[in-house]
Amino acid sequence: MVKLNFYRTRSNRGDILLKRFLLLSISLSSLCLHAQHVALKSNLVYDALSIPSLGAEVRLDSTLTLSVSSTYCPISYGNDRSWKNWSVQYEVRHWFRKSFNGPYAGVFGINGGFNFNRIPVFSLNHHRAEGNFNGAGLTFGYHRILSPHWGIDTSLSAGYLHLRYRHYREGRYGYLEYTKGRDYVGPVSLSVSLVYIIR
Repeated sequence: MVKLNFYRTRSNRGDILLKRFLLLSISLSSLCLHAQHVALKSNLVYDALSIPSLGAEVRLDSTLTLSVSSTYCPISYGNDRSWKNWSVQYEVRHWFRKSFNGPYAGVFGINGGFNFNRIPVFSLNHHRAEGNFNGAGLTFGYHRILSPHWGIDTSLSAGYLHLRYRHYREGRYGYLEYTKGRDYVGPVSLSVSLVYIIR
């Protein structure tokens, strides 16, 4: 049985970053009066994993775009199992041909949070981990044009993440075992996005 259960982390960073994303999205939408292209996109890889995603990208000039993508998964399962997470990724892309066509490279920053409870990975069968992460890195990708308004964007992002989390024993209401920070270097996200371009 699956049920929707919205949550807040103790630091409320998710709420703050979500408000920032909405504000930035409104700002990007206002730029469409001055830009020739604005793109809306959804990452099919995350969507297939039941992690809803939404992104917007605006053309700054003939070879430069600004992209903002977000994910938010508020779903929890029976027996106090949950795989809740959210993220916001900001990215500046340089296109080697022209905007929204062909290969590109980008520089990104990312923020996010998670709340994993009693899941059979990361040794959390009877434990819960709750925390957040921040990072930055590089993206390489390719946009294939399907029609004047539609395209497929594939990309791989890699870089550095700093995670800070709290580890609890015995599920949702268990006691705090420890708080820990961890550094990670490697792949950060994989994207196969369906893109709709507003001209």
